[in-house]
Amino acid sequence: MSEPIRLLVADDHPAVRSGLVALLNSAPDVTVVAEASDGTGALAAAREHRPDVVLTDVRMPGATGIEITPRLRETGANVLVISGFDLDEYVLGALAAGADGYLVKTEDPERILAAVRDVHRGDAVLSAAATKAVVGALRGRALPSRHEATATPAAGAGHVAMDRGATDAGAAEAPGPGPGSRSGIADATAQAAPTPPLTRREEDVLALVAQGMSNQQIASDLFVEITTVKSHLSHALAKLQLDSRVQAALWWQQNRG
Repeated sequence: MSEPIRLLVADDHPAVRSGLVALLNSAPDVTVVAEASDGTGALAAAREHRPDVVLTDVRMPGATGIEITPRLRETGANVLVISGFDLDEYVLGALAAGADGYLVKTEDPERILAAVRDVHRGDAVLSAAATKAVVGALRGRALPSRHEATATPAAGAGHVAMDRGATDAGAAEAPGPGPGSRSGIADATAQAAPTPPLTRREEDVLALVAQGMSNQQIASDLFVEITTVKSHLSHALAKLQLDSRVQAALWWQQNRG
């Protein structure tokens, strides 16, 4: 039996946080190793406990979930942002900061659990509202850079893993973000940077990520092991200076779609 997913839950509302912890601990394959009530505490807990996944609220005292996302990723954790708000500024800000997914708190409990598992596997997870925001970005709206996303918190900001329909809906109509530095996704009008050379397999994997495929589906499609898919994706992200598969999917739609 594989080790349970080690999870950190960060939310400044005690009732909400305890409800999430109770839900997540009810699953046999998930264990909550730490809790935090603000951004500073979340960073400290992540550095101490090294969770596999951090489930963090957007709006918290000290530092927002968007502001701390890059530093949470530096601990090795995947980041799943959850919020009571589905405003585009929050969704796009979280993804630009490197979050692996975005949920709203009204999601069904089973969908929240499924999202944690998907993010742990390295797949992208978006609620229906977040998917709409991404499609809007693909239709020509600029995504904030990571600096913009983390330096200035937005004033007002279910689980649907990115499937083919979610990405294809806007892909054919207009470009998404181009290759950016690890400061975030460059907006559609930013000056173009030379695309670093990608191997054929890295191109294959990115194309399938952009279609919304999970690592397991990509492995089956390419007749390779999941570890091979993860390796190709990791190398591609490093070359393109991107942080997550969501950013990779948007980059592909901009540059190859």
